[in-house]
Amino acid sequence: MNFLTDTHALIWWFIDSPKIGPKASEIFEKCEEGENVIFIPSIVIAEALSIFDKKRVSFDFKELFRKLHDSENFVIISLDYPVLQKMIDLKDIPELHDKIIASTAKYLNLPIITKDKTLHKLTSIKTVW
Repeated sequence: MNFLTDTHALIWWFIDSPKIGPKASEIFEKCEEGENVIFIPSIVIAEALSIFDKKRVSFDFKELFRKLHDSENFVIISLDYPVLQKMIDLKDIPELHDKIIASTAKYLNLPIITKDKTLHKLTSIKTVW
């Protein structure tokens, strides 16, 4: 199956945090086994770098980036015109990063791996945690 991840889910999976939900953890494990593909909006990578730079969470950003790049089951998605078009219709999401993530999910028609309550409340997008 295919999924899209938000920033916290990706980082928490990478650092093996107990904060990650059981369903989310299972999705990432199946991705590593080649059963799932997880799409990653480019803003998620930028946010992960910001979190790393601010030392809010201790992890090796270069190792995370290398792991994603070397895997066939993680796919980074650019912020481009089709995603921007979807952003126009998402009025219920005030935060820019979440709006980009949700718009990417809408464009790709994928559920989002997220704990974010704002995203869980959306009826137009499926979420898993």
